[in-house]
Amino acid sequence: MGSVSSIELPSFDTGEYEDCELRIAGGDAVLTLHVSGGEPVRLGFTRVRWHRFTSLYACPAEWVSGYYFKLGVVAESRELEEHLKADRASVRAYGQLHHFRIFLDDTGCHEFLAERADAL
Repeated sequence: MGSVSSIELPSFDTGEYEDCELRIAGGDAVLTLHVSGGEPVRLGFTRVRWHRFTSLYACPAEWVSGYYFKLGVVAESRELEEHLKADRASVRAYGQLHHFRIFLDDTGCHEFLAERADAL
């Protein structure tokens, strides 16, 4: 992901957001956002090592701020630090990991430790 700190989603009225769907296969993931009257918005994650979903009512306010319908990289991630410390593999399946987060209104928050993220 280089120096990019976030991925802006295509413009849509957030009130038209309906739901999302997550598919993980072969170590990669695709998060698809369904928007009323529009094409689905797809975010791809490469070499996912960890995923966490937190419902709306359990999301701390700081998770909402800066990640509201925007995929961002979490700076100073405790989860990433702990994962890297615990990874004892002699050969790692990733080059460099990042902690990505997106808050999706009524759905809640999705987070990934992955090598990269891209708008598809």
